[in-house]
Amino acid sequence: MRGYLFRIAVVLAALTGLVACNGPVDVVSASSDAVTIRHTPDSGAEAADDAAKACSQYNKKARWRSTSAEPTNQQFTIYDCVPL
Repeated sequence: MRGYLFRIAVVLAALTGLVACNGPVDVVSASSDAVTIRHTPDSGAEAADDAAKACSQYNKKARWRSTSAEPTNQQFTIYDCVPL
């Protein structure tokens, strides 16, 4: 049982490392109403571009709503998808 738990811990640590290395910009969620982007502080322009692409599939444009800074040097920015 103890070896099994150790293997699970190693797999979880590896997955956490992969998520952390996922790149500077990641679309966390997207719908026809809003897009949430996780990004580093220096990749705000790329986050805005990704939000614009996500909203455009609904024939809408992205409008910034809010940004929250996390202690992990990441930010979460929410964009509303509004009519063109």
